[in-house]
Amino acid sequence: MARNLFLIILGFIVGALFYSFHNFSGKPSFWEFVLNGILGVAISYVFHFCNLFLNKTIRWKQQTGLRLLLGIVMHLILGLCIIFLGLKGYEILYHEYTFFSGEGSKVLLKIGILLFCTVLIYNIIYLVFYSYRQYTMGQVMEVQFKRKQTELQLKALKSQLSPHFLFNSLNTLSSLFQKDIKKADIFIRSLAKSYQYTLKAYKEVLVTVEDELAFVNSYCFLVQTRFGDYLSLDLQLTDNELKSKIPPLTLQMLVENAVKHNIINNENQLKVQIKPNNGFLEVSNNKTAKRPETKSLKIGLKNIISRYELLAEKQVKIVDDEYFTVKLPLLT
Repeated sequence: MARNLFLIILGFIVGALFYSFHNFSGKPSFWEFVLNGILGVAISYVFHFCNLFLNKTIRWKQQTGLRLLLGIVMHLILGLCIIFLGLKGYEILYHEYTFFSGEGSKVLLKIGILLFCTVLIYNIIYLVFYSYRQYTMGQVMEVQFKRKQTELQLKALKSQLSPHFLFNSLNTLSSLFQKDIKKADIFIRSLAKSYQYTLKAYKEVLVTVEDELAFVNSYCFLVQTRFGDYLSLDLQLTDNELKSKIPPLTLQMLVENAVKHNIINNENQLKVQIKPNNGFLEVSNNKTAKRPETKSLKIGLKNIISRYELLAEKQVKIVDDEYFTVKLPLLT
């Protein structure tokens, strides 16, 4: 509503200015004033829809010069067409006026010059305002992106600092102190590395797969201390994949989900595999007997999917059949 009102007022003002410039009869005429106002409104709407089309077809940011030139040319052609139709209608209503022969051609020349100057000024002003609007929108989107990214990474951090995981780790550590002091020392170091990486990585938008795997290996050592060889991690990655980047804490969250939702014992061995697959990092695990007390809210998966939606055009793929597989797009 506000946009339509603005276009009508702007168009009528431009039409009134045209009227004050040429005034065909040489004396004030209400109908000439109204006709010019209607032509101005028509031109205003045509320019508006022309801009919408050009903005979708040719981006200001990528091709500023071409967009400005085409805007001037198309607005000039469309404006001349509308004025031509308006003047033809005026000739039909008032037979004493002839704009396309004799003295009338001078009026056309004046109108053409005035239209060209109007179109040129209009497009320059439109470029300035459009550029400013895009800049402010870009700043707002950047702030929103950073805020959303921070919120998601804080949620990922909270999941890693869960009391349940810490409680199990302390119980395992207490048992190790009674059985194997050396292994208990390694366990403490791995636990410290895990939390150190967690606190450091949540501030980063992306980390290398190599750094993330070092964290996953530390986490798996903690879990394997509890479950032994019943949990295995199979890595099939080359240097190219190791140098690629992913959001932090994603691989560990997927491995943790596999441990959380599957029973692990002598009869139910859990195997987690991480391998590349056509630009994706494929994390899969076999399904053992499901833990009866575990209710999946898929919060970890939702967190990973949301972070990838902010960072990449490719989407996270999930395949749930004989194996549970999550495919993460590799980023550079």
